[in-house]
Amino acid sequence: QGLSTAQVEAQRAKFGANKLDEQEKKSILVLIIAQFEDLLVRILLLSAIISFALARFDKKSQEEGWTAYVEPLVILLILVANACVGVWQESNAEQALDALKKLQPGHAQ
Repeated sequence: QGLSTAQVEAQRAKFGANKLDEQEKKSILVLIIAQFEDLLVRILLLSAIISFALARFDKKSQEEGWTAYVEPLVILLILVANACVGVWQESNAEQALDALKKLQPGHAQ
């Protein structure tokens, strides 16, 4: 049987419409920053900074020239690649969720 029109209106006034709230989409900058919030990523970032500082100020490293900077650059490249993959996956997940919302029927029979 279902609810009468008056009951539906009363429930809608009391609880609101039966739909999910639209969430604001995250900007690319927020997605990128979120990739660096993981503890392991922060540890790697710190190790790259320390490695760069050692390459810059160590006399032995200065004699090696640009090859002393290979290690911190590789660590930074890995972190950038990780962030790119993370942003790509998260944006794909948001697009898939939007597509699923479009497939959801407007009302039940």
